[in-house]
Amino acid sequence: MLREIRRRTRVVGAFPDGQSALQPRRRKAAPHRRHGVVDEEISEHRVAEGPADERCHHRVSQGRAPLSQPKVRKILDTTETLHAARAPTEVLVTIIRFELTLDSQDFILTRMFDAIERVAMAGAYLSRRRVLQIGGSTAVAYVAGFPASAQQVNNLAPQPYFASVMRAIEALAAAGAPITRNDADWLAQLSAKNDAEAIGDAEQILSRYTLARLTLDKDGFGTVTSGGADKTLIEQGWSAFLVRVDNPTGLEAALNVSGSNASISAPSTSASRAGLWDTLNLAPSIVKNWFRNELYKQPPLGPTLSGFPVEYRIVQIYSRDRGPRDMKLSFWTSPDPQAEWLMLLRHKDARFNFDCRPSADIPLAIRDVDGRGCMASLIIKDKRDRVYPLQAMRLAPDMYFHPQVYRADGETVRLPDGEYVVESRRGPEYLVGTQHLVVTGGRGKIDVQLKRWIDPAKWGWYSGDTHIHGGGCAHYERPTEGVMPETMIRHVRGEGLSIGVVLNWGPSWYYQKQFFTGKAISPPAALEHPELQAANNASLQPKSTAEDAESSLRYDVEVSMFPSSHCGHLVLLRLKEQDYPGTEIIQDWPSWNLPIMKWAKAQGAVIGYAHCGSGMEVSTSALPNYEIPPMDGIGTQEAIMDVTHGLTDFISGVDTLPAAELNAWYHMLNCGFRLALIGETDYPCISGERPGVGRSYVRLDRRPIGDPGYNAWIDGLAAGRLYSGDGRSHFLEWTIEGLRSGESDVSLASPSSVTIKALVAARLEEKPWDSEATPPATPHPPHEFGWHLEKSRIAGTREVAVELIINGQGVEKRRLLADGESRRMTFSTKIEQSSWIALRILLSSHTHPVFVNVGGKPIRASKRSAQWCRDCVDKLWEVKSPMIQESERAAAAEAYDHARRTYDQIIAESEVA
Repeated sequence: MLREIRRRTRVVGAFPDGQSALQPRRRKAAPHRRHGVVDEEISEHRVAEGPADERCHHRVSQGRAPLSQPKVRKILDTTETLHAARAPTEVLVTIIRFELTLDSQDFILTRMFDAIERVAMAGAYLSRRRVLQIGGSTAVAYVAGFPASAQQVNNLAPQPYFASVMRAIEALAAAGAPITRNDADWLAQLSAKNDAEAIGDAEQILSRYTLARLTLDKDGFGTVTSGGADKTLIEQGWSAFLVRVDNPTGLEAALNVSGSNASISAPSTSASRAGLWDTLNLAPSIVKNWFRNELYKQPPLGPTLSGFPVEYRIVQIYSRDRGPRDMKLSFWTSPDPQAEWLMLLRHKDARFNFDCRPSADIPLAIRDVDGRGCMASLIIKDKRDRVYPLQAMRLAPDMYFHPQVYRADGETVRLPDGEYVVESRRGPEYLVGTQHLVVTGGRGKIDVQLKRWIDPAKWGWYSGDTHIHGGGCAHYERPTEGVMPETMIRHVRGEGLSIGVVLNWGPSWYYQKQFFTGKAISPPAALEHPELQAANNASLQPKSTAEDAESSLRYDVEVSMFPSSHCGHLVLLRLKEQDYPGTEIIQDWPSWNLPIMKWAKAQGAVIGYAHCGSGMEVSTSALPNYEIPPMDGIGTQEAIMDVTHGLTDFISGVDTLPAAELNAWYHMLNCGFRLALIGETDYPCISGERPGVGRSYVRLDRRPIGDPGYNAWIDGLAAGRLYSGDGRSHFLEWTIEGLRSGESDVSLASPSSVTIKALVAARLEEKPWDSEATPPATPHPPHEFGWHLEKSRIAGTREVAVELIINGQGVEKRRLLADGESRRMTFSTKIEQSSWIALRILLSSHTHPVFVNVGGKPIRASKRSAQWCRDCVDKLWEVKSPMIQESERAAAAEAYDHARRTYDQIIAESEVA
């Protein structure tokens, strides 16, 4: 091909660097009407001599502009590219004919060459017809995006204009769409020239990167016309363009763009039954919401216009789909909350037709430590820290409210070409894996080999989260009322949980209750609504793995947003029936908790209170403390009364303020009540981060599989064979005189010393989260409330304190190096009276107590604890009784009186203040 182009041209000059300039020979061309292009007599062109800024951009006396040096360089570059692509010779001849036939300036031909090169480099075959099509569309785009008039240009001050332009070009590069090197060089030269003619030339260059030209009126409403940029997007990826803003009244306000709030779902309203939209079939509306627009607001641009008459901004467009798509685009600065609608009414928008290039499905290999395929959590980000798949465009099984997606071995994720960082996780027992991924030409692979820092199952401990939701809070209410078991099991498996308890509650109650079966299930992680996924251009084809059966779901009930919820949110585990007898709607349920607990206990349920710190906060974090809480929340609350009726098996924590959770638990234990503290997340309400933020580890002889395994796990939890926490620290073994929690009491005939032995492990990063040495992974930093091992760090070290707790009092501390290694510890202490003994790493994990019986007496560890509980009953009645239905108040009063009498008796029996 190179020989052919030289044969058809002759050298008429030379560049200083030795490159030859090409001059097409004069010839008479035959008409080519078949392609809609007629070749006229071709005039000679010569290389423009002199520096680049002196080359002519206008028609000369003979009707043509001479070939500039950059143009000839571009011809040579394009020739090399097409030669490498093995394009036919007539393709190159057609390109030269385009240059001579189109009455164009340098930049339109350069633009055409850019388009041809992209097609050639993508491996597509370039016929003469295809080149003609590219050239024609380039010319049309040029006409549509022709830069500002001479009068507009002459009225601009060069210095602020070029300062604005250079900021926009810098931002365009930061957004992932840098201009060509030639254009950057031209703009730098024009900026140095700094006059009106330079502005005109700069406008011509910028026009081919400009998607939209905007003229703002005095009220901040913009009239939009199309610019000269190629209307090309990328499937499941972002594209960035310039927007030229003509601001004649000097508005200094934030610019807005339509489509910036585009979403295919609507969040929960907490309604028990969602309102009906205009149709039951929401797939067509999902199809229409194929894009999302964002204005680039980071430095050096910022969100606010400068007030200069002309400036450039950056719009970024995400395309969910591939193929031809169109959208209406509008811009405004008006603060009117109805501005976007007003733009539509005033017809100031413009319709844009795009060609969305396809992305590729990248295969995944995800293997557990033993080599088996499994499910894991993946966070995928590009170089600009953008998350993929785009969260706003997600439907189940991918959640819009957290960055990760859950994928199994053998599945895929769709990504455009580019560079990515992939973070892999599987709950807090695993190390975070980070890998760099380059997708080129649709080729790439994500290969995840998971690594643990600890495996509690080797010591017989299996984790579960007893408080997650399939509907309400962060879950969407449209297109469906939350998600189905097929989605929830994907999340539970991906976080390495053996048990996930999905609690049906007030929001979406009537939809979600269909998933209650009265037994544990382990469904396939299928697509729950394939028709909605198809409308959303989903590519996921679910795959099963060898570990799927090791995680189970159980649907049960949280009595939340029910008439009795003011008394504290009940968690009812292992129900056989989920509807309270005689009720048809939620409003028919009792208005206090004790009747519900009695009904649940009759079914063999295990019962407790959720987010136990709510309403229990006081002015101190001391443990124990004796301040009476306000009782104005939805945590432990009525549990302090219910426990005297033998109906409270546990309180759930790890997700609220630790002192507020532990204080009431310690006081009730000191009164001799044997309830457990278990870990929960309340996903996605208190935490939308992931399931298993708070978790319980139950000791079993074998891994819990299916419904029998779930029942064994719940029995172990109720018996106290557990520890709970954030999963970053673990009590793998602990015994008091050889006995473990959940077994028989330690019996002492008289006060004696006891030996406590433990095997403990914890893992902190070497430096705190806010340190520059933090690994380059997306952190799970400590929440303001809730438990997190980082809060336990002894300042300036990688150590935490392991505490021996007797009757709520910390009696001894040992430092533990939190490097992930398990270490043995031994404590010895004298027990003077019947007591409970536990270990804790405050703010991270806590064991269930081992109970010590001295002289056959019950635990009456503290008269002050009993008095605290007694006073809390009075406070509870004061706050809660006005919200109990009149018809139920007499029975409630009697139940509260029973609690008062019980605590009065414990006070009398307590010998220790």
